[in-house]
Amino acid sequence: MTKRTIQAAKPGKILGLEHDPSGIRCARLSSDGRGSFTVERLEEIKGDFAEDNALLEGLRQVRSIFGVSGRDTVVTCLSGKQIFASEIEFRRLSPEEMDQALRLELRKTVHFEVATSTLDYQILPGTDDSHGGPVQVMVALASNALLNRSLQLLEKAGLRPSAVDVLPVAIANALWSLAEGVADHPLIGLHVGAQISTIVIVGEHSPFFNRTIYFAAEDVFRKDAPASDRDKRLQSLADEVSRSLLFYEKTYGVSGYQGIFLLGDYLDGTGLIPSLSRQTSIPIHKMDLPSKLGYQKGQNPGHFDLAVSLALRGDA
Repeated sequence: MTKRTIQAAKPGKILGLEHDPSGIRCARLSSDGRGSFTVERLEEIKGDFAEDNALLEGLRQVRSIFGVSGRDTVVTCLSGKQIFASEIEFRRLSPEEMDQALRLELRKTVHFEVATSTLDYQILPGTDDSHGGPVQVMVALASNALLNRSLQLLEKAGLRPSAVDVLPVAIANALWSLAEGVADHPLIGLHVGAQISTIVIVGEHSPFFNRTIYFAAEDVFRKDAPASDRDKRLQSLADEVSRSLLFYEKTYGVSGYQGIFLLGDYLDGTGLIPSLSRQTSIPIHKMDLPSKLGYQKGQNPGHFDLAVSLALRGDA
């Protein structure tokens, strides 16, 4: 987790991998170890991956397609109701004390069991606690049940991840990679997923923010979905995005957004971009990290960006 742009991973091949019930998306990048990356291949495996057995077979296909070896770095992310990410103000403690103190603090806001979850945290760069004051801390939490299930499936498929992010942090890293570290005004990322959407806001001088919006794109954009129902649910999504932005402005006193950058598998859904544009009056863009890295092979903007951002993270 970091408020940075592209990180300097070790030299070699890096596979970024993310999935939902309808597809597994992968990006293989090569790194020179000095911060330079090349996108080598993007692949998606479509299917019904709601059940573990089907997902395992899909992950085995990934291993075969990419010829993943023990020397390759694999990075993935977790999503759903059993993850949490936030930037909080907290006192700096010793590493031994910090974990327990953060867990006690998170119990006040996290809706799942903190004691049986894996916690990661980072004191953000630029924090000054020379006078013993509070520091800004990025925290991420995932239930052990969710994390262990994901790790077991990946390892059974012959994919041993060196890092596992939670979805909001992965989206934030995608935004920082896109911005090249220059974000005087906040950037907004909206990941439109099969079952939920996630809004993330980052900025050089403003705090990390994220919120889950319950918008099931796979239902809204199915071919036989009634137009009236689709329009109603799109308006609901746009309203929730707008409320999130207003909350951010009032809470942190920050506005002047650069734009909303979309990523995910459902960005071509009828009415999505017009609904967001009408409600927010903010420029809407489809993210395209592969093109930024020089990969021009007809990929759909926004489609592989989460996988690419995971690969850019590497195991740093």
